[in-house]
Amino acid sequence: MNRFEGEPAAAELAGKLADELVESGDITDPGWREIFAAVPRHVFVPHFARAEESPEETRYALLSSGDPARHDEWLNGVYSNEALPTQINGHPVEELFAEESGPGCPSSSSTSPGLMAWMLETLDLGDGDRVLEAGTGTGYNAALLGERLGSDRVTSIDIDAHLTALARERLAAIGLHPTVVTGDGRNGYPPDSPYDRVISTFGLGYVPAAWIEQTRPGGRILVHIGGMLGGAMLLAEVGEGNTAHGRFLTRWATFAPSRHPTLLDAARDGESSCGRTLLEPELLADPAFGFLAELHVPRARLYRVTGKDGRIITGLKRHDGSWAEIHEPDFDGSRWVEQGGPERLWDRVEDAYVVWEKAGRPDWSQFTFEARPESVQVVRLEERPWRLPVPAPASGPHLRPAE
Repeated sequence: MNRFEGEPAAAELAGKLADELVESGDITDPGWREIFAAVPRHVFVPHFARAEESPEETRYALLSSGDPARHDEWLNGVYSNEALPTQINGHPVEELFAEESGPGCPSSSSTSPGLMAWMLETLDLGDGDRVLEAGTGTGYNAALLGERLGSDRVTSIDIDAHLTALARERLAAIGLHPTVVTGDGRNGYPPDSPYDRVISTFGLGYVPAAWIEQTRPGGRILVHIGGMLGGAMLLAEVGEGNTAHGRFLTRWATFAPSRHPTLLDAARDGESSCGRTLLEPELLADPAFGFLAELHVPRARLYRVTGKDGRIITGLKRHDGSWAEIHEPDFDGSRWVEQGGPERLWDRVEDAYVVWEKAGRPDWSQFTFEARPESVQVVRLEERPWRLPVPAPASGPHLRPAE
């Protein structure tokens, strides 16, 4: 079938994009070059939002295939090596920005093709492999996998029923029919297991036990491990007895966190403590230090507010009620710190800094991962371990094929 029917310019643009990914080094396998040239991304991204930066906020404007005046701009955007937001704050961009641009936070995007290509090559797929994709999104990645392996070897799951329904429809439009399931991706999909590969397009603070259980020994799992402070891409190989081991990859990348319900913050109560720090909270923006800080204060969220004196306060908070607020520096360079709750979060960040300095400021690629039975998962830097916060088994929405 002609997958570019009605869009003759799209086939040329897809070929140019595939060549660009080869030139950038994101594609090294000629087979993947042909697949990226053959699968029409525009079918899966008929609408996306383009960011418009301003000093006050980031606003998003709609680009749509249905707008004749901006059709070429939309099509060129689709075949660029960019991530394209398709949902903002959980709402489709074609509905949210139909009349005018507006602010918000992306909740679903079509991943940049370069990152997708790198991840697919990193999986090292073999003929006949069965793959579970956690995070269907637009369905474009499932299409690439289906083109490579055959639809019957691909299962894709997403918590958003609207997304899975659209993805299944768009996949069918180009002749691909992988299993598309609505449900909590952390639970995997047992009916199609065991899998040879698992690939995730959302971030988590751990590897779901279900993925390890549903992957055959020798199979691989590729997922972004981290939180709001930092994270990195993990490639883990599954062993016997629900075990796995791996290493964080050198290429830095980030994904939006999973969309399963999060724990509510506990109210601030009890005593707080005050002190001084010389550590700059801006250091958390360093991906290498942010990765280590996340291991010390997992699940903490970063925020910034303006104090009564007009100065910026950087804060950390966690659902257990732990919190810390770090003020702007005084004349001597030190900062006022106030902390409360069960754990002193900024003290733990300072601990992370000491470890980081003593180890020579390592980046994430020097850390290893190990999963043991009973949901014990550990990240190590040489002999120093950090235990990941693996929750009890998820009880997400009932798994069902998209309709």
